[in-house]
Amino acid sequence: MTRAPDSAQAESTAAMYAAARLYHEEGLAQHEVAERLGVSRSTVSRLLRQARDHDIVRIEVRPPSAVAELSVRLAGALDLRRAVVVPALAQTGGRQALVEPALRELGRLGLGRGDVLAVSWGQTVWEIAQAQRFPALGEVRIVPAIGGMDEGDVRFQTNEIARRMAAAGGAEVSFLHAPALPSARLRRSLLADPDTAARLALWDRLAAVVVGVGLPPARSETGPAHAVAHRAGLAGAVGDVVSRHYDLAGEAVTFRDEDRMLGVTRAQLRAAGTVIAVAAGTAKAPSVVGAARAGLIDVLVTDAATAGAALELSAGG
Repeated sequence: MTRAPDSAQAESTAAMYAAARLYHEEGLAQHEVAERLGVSRSTVSRLLRQARDHDIVRIEVRPPSAVAELSVRLAGALDLRRAVVVPALAQTGGRQALVEPALRELGRLGLGRGDVLAVSWGQTVWEIAQAQRFPALGEVRIVPAIGGMDEGDVRFQTNEIARRMAAAGGAEVSFLHAPALPSARLRRSLLADPDTAARLALWDRLAAVVVGVGLPPARSETGPAHAVAHRAGLAGAVGDVVSRHYDLAGEAVTFRDEDRMLGVTRAQLRAAGTVIAVAAGTAKAPSVVGAARAGLIDVLVTDAATAGAALELSAGG
């Protein structure tokens, strides 16, 4: 039976729309769109082209906005691969504005089979973990970037953050059943366990890491238990990435017993494919500058006020 032309046209239009929505709105790569729709990559390319021809997708080229220019300046000043700056945040609930840009950056990486994604902790990372629209992460393995099973504050419970992200993105997850700073005896026991050792070995082949950037310890009212306990010994630190502290020049600032910590090391962060950091608040300007100078982050998602303060600080030396 020959299908009526209008039916075929409707099916074709529906396919254009489906491909365009997945590619432009959900941020999937073309090969991911092809997998989702069950077609070839060349078909996806053709559907996207036809979607533009049929006015389903409109591409507009506009002069750079103030925040776009600020993004370029910030990336250059801090020697980052990319900086994504959003307008200044609202006083309450403002961090939500960082969630979608951070997820777009994650989607840009095109993570797939065999890739390992580590996630850290913090208020903004926790909000990212609760996002409803996540890039497809099928066959990606998510692992906590640091232990946290004994944390009372959900914002620092890395297993729960990893679980939520894996569920939202359709990824696999490997939990880390350990505190961030175990006793020497417990640490030896954990490292001797083959299953735990295998999970820790995932940190040696990270394709990406999503992290928050911590405030200077002296200015932070909250934090993981071990950081709060060692606050006095971190007076020279301007911030941290996964509890790896540093000063404004990017030099490491360590605390007593840090060698016991079960978390990605500075070397592992620098060796990771892409470290996406999310941070906002002018108080975090030195934290952001120090993290960049330490080489612990590659992509930064922040707001205009923080970006401006970080630029001013970096220009001062």
